[in-house]
Amino acid sequence: MMTTATLERPESKDSQIEHVEIKVIDTDVHVEPRSFEELIPYLDAPWRDMPNLIDSVPFSRSTYKTLDGGGRKDAYPSIGDIGSDPELVGQQMFVDDPTDYAILLPWSFRGFTTDPKLDTALAGAVNSWMADTWLSKYNAENRYVGSISISVDDPLGAAKEIDKWGGHPGFRQVMIGHYGPRPFGHPMYDPIWEAAARHNLPISMHFRGGATQPLGWTSTGPLQYFVEYHSLIAPMAYAAHLASWICNGVFDRHPDMKVLFVEGGFLWYRPVVDRMQRHWAMTSKELGLKKTPLQYVLDHCRFATQPIEENTDPHKIAALYEEANAAELVMFSSDYPHYDYDPPSKALPRSLDADVKKRIMSENARLVYNLPTTRPVDRFDLAAGGAR
Repeated sequence: MMTTATLERPESKDSQIEHVEIKVIDTDVHVEPRSFEELIPYLDAPWRDMPNLIDSVPFSRSTYKTLDGGGRKDAYPSIGDIGSDPELVGQQMFVDDPTDYAILLPWSFRGFTTDPKLDTALAGAVNSWMADTWLSKYNAENRYVGSISISVDDPLGAAKEIDKWGGHPGFRQVMIGHYGPRPFGHPMYDPIWEAAARHNLPISMHFRGGATQPLGWTSTGPLQYFVEYHSLIAPMAYAAHLASWICNGVFDRHPDMKVLFVEGGFLWYRPVVDRMQRHWAMTSKELGLKKTPLQYVLDHCRFATQPIEENTDPHKIAALYEEANAAELVMFSSDYPHYDYDPPSKALPRSLDADVKKRIMSENARLVYNLPTTRPVDRFDLAAGGAR
């Protein structure tokens, strides 16, 4: 059920239509089907016709939750799950605190069973549903940008799914979770990175749980409390995958590959990389690599802001951002519609200079996703009070 989506390019803009400068690109916006039943028509046979399929696939994750739930209270529609109502999402994303482009990460299905083939079928259904709804029916203004869902536990199936959707103009990245049987630099995952490279698609990693491992699982066992999970789980896992990608030469084999680490902060990478670099001249001889760990990060890695590291001293946080190369490596994310949503107007520390803020809020993401510098004025701009 493939559909067509287009994103306005600067060279093709109509001079009779007013355009506005791109100022905010949100790299972490979660949307949902109204229910699992909405996905079933998009499943391929024989999965679509399996009895009791709904009962065997957990639409509601086994995960840590905040004590008052995981979503913004004002983001729940009257019908359906949070993030499933296009009018409510459009109002809150493009009018209330305006964003220009929303990079969509469908939240429910990114590998939730013990059957890799079923996970690939579910990912395929999500991609078809996404193309038919948020990248088509709900996207008259071309503000939504899609992510190709895959199952990392089925690398060959994942590669086929990337090849299927890689030419669709609405999909601008490949989305993966952070759990797998091995760190992602291992050769078993090569088909995924090769397929993404064929289509010049960045990889967006967002933590998730599944049937084989709970969301708070670590190398020493499960975490007990939400505050532990929220503070630790993503940076620990992301550091392991980053080191694995570097040490296995994945970035050398794919010199244009970009990886976006979402919802895990970014200041953590510098001590990890500095620790690798300290003895790199001696310890990396067996690897035959071309660059230092820091250079690999600068060339291949990007980090989303939310949950952004903060400090009570504005001068200290500005220095930390500079140390972490935030002007080049960091991209804005809100984590809409979750409880810790960061509105664009308040997301960054006031002490950052205007050029750094511009790069974080839009320019870094615009380059990664090959988005235009301007877009046409639309109904959301008029509802927000006209062109900015």
